[in-house]
Amino acid sequence: MSESQGRLGVIVVAAGRSSRMQGVDKQVALLGGEPVISHSLRVFEESNEVGSVVLVMSADNLDEGNQAVESGDFTKVIGVVAGGERRQDSVKIGLDVLSEKGIFEFTAVHDGARPFVDEEMLDRGLSVAAKVGSAIAAVPVKDTIKIAPHRVVTDTPDRSGMWAVQTPQIFRSDILKTAHEMTTEDVTDDASMVEAAGGLVAIFDGSNDNIKITTPEDLELAALIHNRRQDCPQANSGSSENEGSRFGIGFDGHGLVEGGPLRLGGVEIDFEFELSGHSDGDVLMHAIASAILGAAGLGDLGGRFPSSDDRYAGFDSAQFIAESSRLAREAGWMVAHVDATVIAQRPRLAAHAPAMQRNIAVIGGLENSTVNVKITSTDHVGAIGAGEGIAAQAVATLTPTSK
Repeated sequence: MSESQGRLGVIVVAAGRSSRMQGVDKQVALLGGEPVISHSLRVFEESNEVGSVVLVMSADNLDEGNQAVESGDFTKVIGVVAGGERRQDSVKIGLDVLSEKGIFEFTAVHDGARPFVDEEMLDRGLSVAAKVGSAIAAVPVKDTIKIAPHRVVTDTPDRSGMWAVQTPQIFRSDILKTAHEMTTEDVTDDASMVEAAGGLVAIFDGSNDNIKITTPEDLELAALIHNRRQDCPQANSGSSENEGSRFGIGFDGHGLVEGGPLRLGGVEIDFEFELSGHSDGDVLMHAIASAILGAAGLGDLGGRFPSSDDRYAGFDSAQFIAESSRLAREAGWMVAHVDATVIAQRPRLAAHAPAMQRNIAVIGGLENSTVNVKITSTDHVGAIGAGEGIAAQAVATLTPTSK
C-alpha cells in the first residue's frame, strides 16, 4: 500500500451487514471471478485523478478486504479499516484515515457494492464538483412513485424532476468535513449532510449499469451486466459449444387516425393524428420488441401479446419491450444493441429521435450509446408517403449471458 499523486481521495464504503443477501456477503461475493469490491477499486487504481483510497469494511471482513487489495495489487489503497455502527460513521473513519496522508482537494465516497463505476463517471463528477462544490451521480427515475404509508396510496408525485441517487458522490474536501462535523442525526448519504448544512449539491449523469448489489437477484443482474461489458462475453448455452451473438428483425406499421397526440418511441408529439391500434399503437416500440423476441427465438409480438386480449387494450407499448427483454434474459440472452428506423412522411420527427433513443435505452436497461433511432420517409410513395400511416423496422443484437 502506498500514497500516490492526485487531487481526489476516495473512501470505498463496504461495511454493510448484507442482511438481505441470504448469507452471502455482497462485498466479497465473486463477480467475474473476483470480489465485488475489486471492480471499483481497480477503476480508482487506474485513474490519474485519484491519489489515495481507503477501504472501509466490516470488522468481520477485514481479512477478506486485505486479501482483495493484495491480490489486486491496488497500490493506492492506504488502509483497510473497520467501519462504524452507521454508514456515516464509516465514512468519518475513512475521512480521518485520508487526512493522515494530507488534504486532498476533493473527496469521493463510493459504495463498495456498486462495481460498475467507470473513469468517465469520475471525470463527470469531478467536473461538476469543481464548479459547484458537491456533485452526486444519479439517473432519472423511470418508475411511477407512490407515497403509501401502511401500504395505502396517499399521493403520486410527479417523477419528471425526480432522480435516483447513486455513488460516487464527490465533494470539495472542506465541505464534506464540515458537513460531517455538523451532522449527528441518521442520514442515508453524504449529500444529505451537505444539504442539511445549507450547501448546494448538483447532479451529474450516473449510469443504469451502476447498480447497488443488495439482494441475491442484484448479484445475478450484476453478472449479466459484467458479461455484457466484456469484449467477448462467454456463456453456457446448455450445449458443448458457446453460441455467439444473435440478431432479430422486427417490423410494424399502423394507420393514422384523427386524434392526438402522436405517441412514438414513448414520446408524445403534438400532432392532430394518432396511430391506430389495440394497444397505444407505438410502432417503434412494437418493432423493437418483435426484434428482441425474434433474436431470442421466442416467437412474435402478436403471439405473446394478442390483440384479441382485452388486457392489452390501450397498453403502454414500453411494457412490450420490458417484457420481451425479460423473456430474452430468461432464455439466456441479453439485449446488446438496437438499431431502428421510423418511416414517416409526416409529421417531422428528426428532432424527437434523441428522446426516443433515451426512452428505449431506459426501458431496455441499456446504455444510451447502444440504441440508435433513425428517421426516414418514402418520398411521398405509397400509403405512408401519402401521410396515411407510419411504420418502423428494427434490428436487435443479443449476446449470451451466463446461466
